[in-house]
Amino acid sequence: MSRNEILEQLKEILITADERGAALLDLVTEDARLQEDLGLSSVNLLYLIIAVEETFGIRFDDVGVNAFPTVGDVVTYIEGKLS
Repeated sequence: MSRNEILEQLKEILITADERGAALLDLVTEDARLQEDLGLSSVNLLYLIIAVEETFGIRFDDVGVNAFPTVGDVVTYIEGKLS
């Protein structure tokens, strides 16, 4: 799976994790910070982790949400788990 495909799937997860829905899409770039730029709450971040695990069939190994400050960091982690 390419980095861009991972990002697109991550965008879909993010719009379901946040009440702003599709309005969030324009904000989601690899450089966007999950909490500061996208304004995700701790509940949104927990949902994101669960949805990523289910969607990509991976597990987050003893890492906290703060280990992924940006969308790009999440994409890189998923990429590493899939390879």
